[in-house]
Amino acid sequence: MKSLLTLLVLFASLSGCALNFSSRAPDDQTSSDALTVVTGRINYVIDGRLMAPYGAFAPAWPAPPMMALSLTTGDPHVFPQVANEDGAFRWLVTPGAYVISSIGIGTTADDRRVLWPRLVMCVPRAPGTTVYLGHLRLQGTRFEEAVTLSTGTQYTARGVRYRFEVANEAPAQPAQVTRLLRHQADMPMGDALAARWKADAAGLERELCGAIG
Repeated sequence: MKSLLTLLVLFASLSGCALNFSSRAPDDQTSSDALTVVTGRINYVIDGRLMAPYGAFAPAWPAPPMMALSLTTGDPHVFPQVANEDGAFRWLVTPGAYVISSIGIGTTADDRRVLWPRLVMCVPRAPGTTVYLGHLRLQGTRFEEAVTLSTGTQYTARGVRYRFEVANEAPAQPAQVTRLLRHQADMPMGDALAARWKADAAGLERELCGAIG
């Protein structure tokens, strides 16, 4: 699989577009026809421990930002860090289908950086309302295991393995639409994702999100 940066550049070159930065939505703002206000939470849960509140200095973990690829346009999008207190977010997002490419800060080897989690974000047009995406829990388990290379070299590998849970924690509200983030284990990634998108972007969007609205 190509690196995250390489694939983002590939999508951007195919679509002819550049990196897009989404912004936070004020508490009193609702969606327009052009931009949808999405809400929810993203939190690390490591060995059963919720890592919030987040902070800039150790031992606290930094609040995770998010990156995603738009299947509608091919644009890479960057979303702001979630709230330090509880992982909440309230973002302004262009409607469409997105594949999350990265959550967290750090290098590709950093335990806090999650790459290509096979999560789909389906954002409908919802003028006058907000869209609730759920509470994404990054359920991590620390591991330590011995590794022996073909050369006979031995070392101890340490890290965190993640699985993903999305919970619907918001009460039903008249001015809120619910479209939970979805984990799709068989979603194509890397070169396969780029090839599918180039061949039939609309078909891939329908496959992953159905009728977005």
